[in-house]
Amino acid sequence: MKFLVLNAGSSSLKFAMFNGRLELLLRGQVSGIGSRPRLEVEGHPGRDVPHVTSPSDGLLVAAEWLADNGHEPSQFDGIGHRIVHGGTQYVTPTVVNDAIQQDLDALRMLAPLHLPFGLGVLREMRRVAPEVPNVACFDTAFHATQPELATRLPLPRDYFDMGYRRYGFHGLNYQHVVEALPHVSGKPLPRRLLAAHLGSGASMCAIFDGKSVATTMGFSTADGLVMGTRTGSIDPGVLVALMRDEHMSLDQLEDLLYRKSGLLGLSGISADMRVLLASDRTEASEAVDYYCYSAARHAASLVPALGGVDAMVFTGGVGENAEAVRARIMGHLKWLGIGPENVYVVPANEELTIARGVKELV
Repeated sequence: MKFLVLNAGSSSLKFAMFNGRLELLLRGQVSGIGSRPRLEVEGHPGRDVPHVTSPSDGLLVAAEWLADNGHEPSQFDGIGHRIVHGGTQYVTPTVVNDAIQQDLDALRMLAPLHLPFGLGVLREMRRVAPEVPNVACFDTAFHATQPELATRLPLPRDYFDMGYRRYGFHGLNYQHVVEALPHVSGKPLPRRLLAAHLGSGASMCAIFDGKSVATTMGFSTADGLVMGTRTGSIDPGVLVALMRDEHMSLDQLEDLLYRKSGLLGLSGISADMRVLLASDRTEASEAVDYYCYSAARHAASLVPALGGVDAMVFTGGVGENAEAVRARIMGHLKWLGIGPENVYVVPANEELTIARGVKELV
């Protein structure tokens, strides 16, 4: 058996291939979409692909490369897609037909900056290989186990029924953490686990007996922790004031919240934690300090959902590679009494979770 996994973002399309034992066979991406698009496959020479202007275009380039290298898309046993949002209806991996694709298209308003890319690639892949099961795997699904209390927003009740609620994201990687941690630690999964997914996007999740009971991201991917270019939680009164006093339009406000804030805005230097840690500028150290302090505060906010913490795990690009960031966050959390022997690092692997979901269905 052979499975293809696709992960579409605004400026990249990542792809990976697994065999029936879920062993990785190859990994690649079309990166730099919108600037300088380039096809890169591990172990193979890369090349510029200047005609690519969208992730869907990137899919066609990737499909052509796969076919030229003996992996015709129509010969896969299943194709998995990372879909950022499944709403309340889609909480397990789902084989997509025309009706389900239409349902998912209707959810675009819930994640307008992320969902269109994954859905566009899904639609294009179904056209390219219509006879192969295309399976949607949802980043929100892991958090469907949250109690209703954890999903509500303090708005009039009618808004909850309209879909204004806390969903949570990064669920595919949190599922991977749950499955991988016992292999990393050599011990059973801790009953009360605090997981930190720290990358360009960042969140934390309270995991009890392997299931999500609370998370820092809510209705949108801009909530919770400070991120590379996103604000994380911010006083809503500030947003009202920016629109009223600075005459910001909705588009300008969205651009500020998602693309110009976070580490980039705090430092005025970079959204890349590696750059900030290597810098000797005061603005860089202040941004890192804020990031770590804010992450610890959010971690503490999840403790009541668990009733205590038995272990903590870091994942994501920053969580895996920035030991200084992990140390600062844990320094703020000494009072929790988590010993160093109960702090773990699990490399992110959303692709493996998706491949597992595809295999279970096909």
